Amino acid sequence: MSTIRCPHCGSPVRVLGNRWECGWCGDFGKLSSLSLSEQAKLKPESSEPNISLEFEISVIDDTPPPRQYTRTELEDMVCRWDLSENRWICRDLLIAYFPKSIEQWTAEEIENMDTYELLSKIGESDPKTAIQMMKLLLDTAESHLQEPEVAEQLLECELCGLYQNQSVQFFILEQLKNDKHLAQQLFKSAYVGECQGVLLDACDWFGEVELKAYLQELLEQNPYFDKFGQL
Repeated sequence: MSTIRCPHCGSPVRVLGNRWECGWCGDFGKLSSLSLSEQAKLKPESSEPNISLEFEISVIDDTPPPRQYTRTELEDMVCRWDLSENRWICRDLLIAYFPKSIEQWTAEEIENMDTYELLSKIGESDPKTAIQMMKLLLDTAESHLQEPEVAEQLLECELCGLYQNQSVQFFILEQLKNDKHLAQQLFKSAYVGECQGVLLDACDWFGEVELKAYLQELLEQNPYFDKFGQL
């Protein structure tokens, strides 16, 4: 209860039943003789409970999860070179065909890789598998290798991490010795640039004279090839 003060001197008073008494000036009287403001102090504080409500608002994310494609669907989209539904379609095709090669990484790590990075990392640890991955992409998109935009995307962007790696180059050259189909895909496509130049230089490095002559002959037959010096 708040302090009740004497109407005469303003000192605190004692409340005894329905009377008050000032210990300072000796004044006293009934509670009804106090001012209305002092009488209000005599009323007990409200006993109504103080209710505090807490609300937890959950926002429902109605964004649909990324669509999971079957291996057949992925292969079909790369074959048609339809990247409209999934720009990582080449990477996803490789993952679908070579699931054991990605077991070393978490799902989040794989999600953050593009085709170039995936092939580059696998090439460092398992060059032969990486070359099989390269062949899968080239074979699946083969009908589009005479389209400059597609050929450049594959040879210059997706595969360059392999042929630029000297430890992988050896295995690529070994594959090219016995795989004329791959040689034609790489040297007679609608893209002529760093890919062919690096592999021809690798032939010099590894002493593959005959292979270099064969690959250079293919390149010179390529209508997209002007001068080797431009590589």
